[in-house]
Amino acid sequence: MTNGRITPSGQIKPGGEAAADFDLTIEGTELNFRTSAYKAEKGSVLSPVMYSHELSAMLASAVPAAALFLLSGKTGTMRYLAALAAYAAGFLFFRAFVFKKRYLLFDISKKSGMARLCTPFRAKKTFGTEEIEKVEAEKSAFLPENPEGLKQVEKIALHHHTVLPELDKPVDFYCVRVWLKNSSSFVIYAGRTPAAAADITLKIKEFLSTQNA
Repeated sequence: MTNGRITPSGQIKPGGEAAADFDLTIEGTELNFRTSAYKAEKGSVLSPVMYSHELSAMLASAVPAAALFLLSGKTGTMRYLAALAAYAAGFLFFRAFVFKKRYLLFDISKKSGMARLCTPFRAKKTFGTEEIEKVEAEKSAFLPENPEGLKQVEKIALHHHTVLPELDKPVDFYCVRVWLKNSSSFVIYAGRTPAAAADITLKIKEFLSTQNA
C-alpha cells in the first residue's frame, strides 16, 4: 500500500494505515501533486525519528515560559499560571509558524500547456509541458554519519524504555525525478516505500502520455 492518496477523476485510493505524505489528484486536464516528503538527504534520516514538529515546538516554547517564570515579579500561583500561559502561547506560535509542515507542489495543466513547481524556500519554477522529457523512479541510499554516536543514542533510548530503529544502518529513499529536455532535473517525491514512488511515477507518465489525445 502506498503512503499517500491518488485521486484520478475523483476515485480515491487509500494510502494505508500510516499518515499520508502525498496527494496526487487528476481531474480532466489538470494534475495536482502535493507532498511533505520531498527531501532525500542525510539530515532527514535521523531527525524524523528523534524529533517531530510537536516536540520541536514544545522544546522551543519552554524558553519563553522559563524566562517569564524567572523574570516575572509575580509570586505564588500567579507565577506558575503566567509561565503556563506563556508556554501554551509559545507552543501554538512555534507549531503554526515555525515548525509547520511545508509542502512541495507540482501541477501540470494540459489546457494551458504549462507545468508549475513550487518548492519551499525556493523560487517558483514554470515551464511548458513539452519540456518534460521523462519521469522516473530511482533509489538513493544514505549511510548515516557517526555510526558509533547513533549506537549510543539507541542505548540511551533503551534506558528510557524506548526502542528506536537501527539508526546506524543504511537508509533507502525511493524518489520520483522529473527530467527536462535541457538535461536538468528535480525530485518531487522522496519516500521510504518503493510502491509510493512507483505509483506516482506511473500516474504522471500516464497523464503526460495522453496529453495530446
